[in-house]
Amino acid sequence: MKLRFTIPVAQLAWLLLWLPGCGAQSATDPVASGDGGVSPQAGEVRYLAMGDSISQGIGTPNFEAEAFPARLSERWRAQGCKVELKNVGIAGYTAADILANEVPEIAAFKPTFITLQVGANDVVNAVPIETYRTQVRTILDAAKKSGARVVVLPQNDWPRSPEGMYYEGAVANRAAFDAVFIEEAKAKSVELLDLRPLYGQHADKKLWAEDGIHPTAACYDDVAAEIARVAPSPCGK
Repeated sequence: MKLRFTIPVAQLAWLLLWLPGCGAQSATDPVASGDGGVSPQAGEVRYLAMGDSISQGIGTPNFEAEAFPARLSERWRAQGCKVELKNVGIAGYTAADILANEVPEIAAFKPTFITLQVGANDVVNAVPIETYRTQVRTILDAAKKSGARVVVLPQNDWPRSPEGMYYEGAVANRAAFDAVFIEEAKAKSVELLDLRPLYGQHADKKLWAEDGIHPTAACYDDVAAEIARVAPSPCGK
């Protein structure tokens, strides 16, 4: 997330609220198999992780290894998958930032599997909610057009963190922006993995990193485990 605060820089399941058929494909040649998430030609997963600091893994000692996309990739590799991960998540990014700087990576990387989480920085930067809706819709259009399997995740429970509680109206605004995110995911027929109950458990246990707003490494691993449950070994091994 790009939480532009004066306090330490910070950003930030029902477990499946809505899950359509796997691997919606574009009108062009598909890049993902029927199971979704693997190239039928190369037999590998090309995983593009898009988002803010939650995708980047801020809050862990080694986010390149402990961010949830890295942990998910390791689970798939342990099951026999060949996985190439490109994590373009950047702390502080809003939907506008993702649209400008991460969406171009879709054409360049040619992913077969995409995850997207965005919204917290839009909340704290007071982005108009309809502007956010339009930008999310455009991001999802680009992701779907690629033919990749697309999985989206709502915001974590950052308003309940020690630093997040400083933001007046954060709980209500997080809920409103998540509602828009979910509506657009449904409208675009992408997969929604609703981890909000899991996030709530993390908040109940006060599992926050030293910066007071990001999740711990164990929390990121929980997210990876749940995605792996929904998309187990997408290479079919």
